[in-house]
Amino acid sequence: MKSSKKISRIIAILLILTMCLPFIFACGAKDDDAKPKDDDKAAANADGGGETPTEEEKQTNPPEPTEPPTEKPTEPPTEPPTDPAELPAPDIYLQGESEYEIIPGARYYLWSPNCSLYLEADKWGGVCQEAYTGKAEQMFVFEKVREETNEDTGNVTIIYKIRALGSPDGYIDVMDGADDIRDGQDVTVTATPESEGSHEFILKAQKKSKLEDEDKVLLDDFADVDLPLFSVANLVAKKRCLDVDGVSKDEGHKIHMWSGGAANNQKWFFELVSDVESGKIIPRGEWELDY
Repeated sequence: MKSSKKISRIIAILLILTMCLPFIFACGAKDDDAKPKDDDKAAANADGGGETPTEEEKQTNPPEPTEPPTEKPTEPPTEPPTDPAELPAPDIYLQGESEYEIIPGARYYLWSPNCSLYLEADKWGGVCQEAYTGKAEQMFVFEKVREETNEDTGNVTIIYKIRALGSPDGYIDVMDGADDIRDGQDVTVTATPESEGSHEFILKAQKKSKLEDEDKVLLDDFADVDLPLFSVANLVAKKRCLDVDGVSKDEGHKIHMWSGGAANNQKWFFELVSDVESGKIIPRGEWELDY
């Protein structure tokens, strides 16, 4: 009797274990999935992953700094601009038996036979005369606007805008406009004309006269200077042109508008920048002068 009870208990226990086995295997599988395998750990370490660093490790091993994603701004160009590859045919001016040329779109230095100083667009927005530097502030481009023909005489007038390469604002202008232009009116550089026609200028070919001091002693004879010589007049007030204030020979002296055009402080020799850069001519500002 006792043996049959034992057998019944054993059978009952085996039945219970058989019923519990699926739950035991399922729990074991979940534990295995939750734990990273050794191979997975190795792969994570190889990829730079691995375990999360502790706060102590972060302090002793700070991350390497990274470059900002944006690019640094480029520096503005320091070299003066060059002439375009192709330039139009020159405009021809006659002065007695001489023939002067001006090339629209080309760069020019303008120097005064009054003192051999150069026209310059200054940093305050004005125009003055300075010693030769060869910088963009002393480079000017004559941009042809149009031609006008006098029906009575047949004479052709060429109108230019004068681009000041050293100024971000643009073109030589007459202060307060050209509507009521007067002697002594200042010259400036602007992007927008002060008035209609204040950006427009004409060139007048001039005779290459001598330079004398107050006692009529000859200082310089320009007859052999192989450069065009012009006065630069405003189109609206043709009798008034770029003039060195007070006939000054000093650096930094301002340029204004004044009647005439034949005086040495109202004339300008035109040096092609490309000829200077190629060594074809020596800038007047590099000559040794006695005055």
